[in-house]
Amino acid sequence: MRKLLDRLDPEYKRLIEDICPSHTSYSGLQAVLKLLLAERVSIRNLHLILEAVAEIVPDVRRSEQVVEHVRLRIAQQICGDLAAGEPLKIMRLGNRWDLAFHQNLKRDNKGEVTEFDIDPQLVEQFGAELTKAVRTQMDAGNKFVVVAASEARPYVRMIVERMFPTLPVLSHLEIARGVEVTSIGNVS
Repeated sequence: MRKLLDRLDPEYKRLIEDICPSHTSYSGLQAVLKLLLAERVSIRNLHLILEAVAEIVPDVRRSEQVVEHVRLRIAQQICGDLAAGEPLKIMRLGNRWDLAFHQNLKRDNKGEVTEFDIDPQLVEQFGAELTKAVRTQMDAGNKFVVVAASEARPYVRMIVERMFPTLPVLSHLEIARGVEVTSIGNVS
C-alpha cells in the first residue's frame, strides 16, 4: 500500500495527510482496499477511491461502510469491468427475499445498520433457491451478477460467496447510469 500511495500526485498525498490519521488510520485505509480486492474490484482508480474515502470517513468509521460508499463512487468502473462491453446481465432477489433481508437488518437510533440477524433456516432456504437459480443460468452459459438492495448487499454477498465465491453481488445503486442491463431472472 505504501508503494501505491508514494506514487500518487502531490495533491492526493495531501489528501491522505488530511484523512490519515485524523479520520482513519493507514491500516483502516488498507482494510478498505483489501475489502474491495476481496470482491475482485480493481483499485486501479486509486484517485477516485481516495476521494470517496475522504468524503465518508469524517462521518463513518467502519471499513465495511466506507467500502459501500466507495463502491457507489466507482460504480461506472465496476459495471464496465463486469459487462465487458456487453449488456450487464443481472439476477435480482425476489420481493420475498428483499423483504426478508430488509426486516433482519438491525438499526441504531440514527437508522444506521448495526447488525444482520437472520434465522439460519431462512439462510438455508435462500441458499437453496439461490443455488437453483444460479445453476440454471450457469448451465446456460450466462455470466451475470446478483443485484440486491444497497443496505442488504454486503449480507447477501456474505451468503452468496460461500456457495459461489466468484459471483459478483451489486446493489441497485451500483448499476451506473448509461449501463445497458438485461434481467435474466430472480431468486424467488
